[in-house]
Amino acid sequence: MRLLSFVTVFLFSFSLAATGFAEENDTSVSKERLTPEELNYLVNEVGNTQEESEDLPVEVSRRLIEEEAKVIDSGSEFMDIYDSEVTKPGQISTFASIAATTLKMGGTVYKVKSDRSKEDKFYIYGNFQWLKTPSFTLVDKMSIGFPSGSGLYLPTSGGKVKQHQHRYSQDQQGNGCWIDYAIKYSPSNWEPSAGVAGSYDIRASTSKTKHKGYIGQYVYVPTSKNGKINIKITYGHKKIYGTPSVSVYPAGLSITPNNTTDTRSYALTLSY
Repeated sequence: MRLLSFVTVFLFSFSLAATGFAEENDTSVSKERLTPEELNYLVNEVGNTQEESEDLPVEVSRRLIEEEAKVIDSGSEFMDIYDSEVTKPGQISTFASIAATTLKMGGTVYKVKSDRSKEDKFYIYGNFQWLKTPSFTLVDKMSIGFPSGSGLYLPTSGGKVKQHQHRYSQDQQGNGCWIDYAIKYSPSNWEPSAGVAGSYDIRASTSKTKHKGYIGQYVYVPTSKNGKINIKITYGHKKIYGTPSVSVYPAGLSITPNNTTDTRSYALTLSY
């Protein structure tokens, strides 16, 4: 009995140490998969396509199932970004001579079961994937923006925006083995009733490496309000140096385009 107790304590201690190590490094290899039943539910009950269901992160999928989510609008698009290359120290080659780097980008807005009386609740999700690794691997950003007059608002507590997630993942060899970096539960930027943004530290890579990430934010609106608005999801790719900045426009918070930040946007429509 004493030996069994000692082994139990040792294994428990080892488990805690391993968990602490994983948290300290903020990375994990994607191994968990949805069951066939969960995938079917996402397609037949939630309203995602098969491709969207397979692309959704497991942690997002299971939360949507639990919240009895329904798709309001969704889609994706392949976009070309002409990434510059440094040919000599201090010299940047012209965009016309650079092959396009392909970015797959999309988003979905879901209506979910509300946890607040007399208020509707929505989950806005945006995602990206580099199908060809970019020349510059700096800090990029993705934003979710909506008009301030829409009535939508961000949940807050303790002076911070809550019910938010964004995460970056990397497939180093391009063989489907994704490394997930830690989920961030606070936006990098936000504006009241206008939207949020997340930042992504694009890690060093080879020509085989793929990169992807997502941003998700819950919003509320009083059930007494009704309307139809556009939601703008924008990806900002930083070239040369620095990190993308954000601005607030009539359409909501978005990445600020300039000569060192290339932006691509995807539009969703929300009726409430």
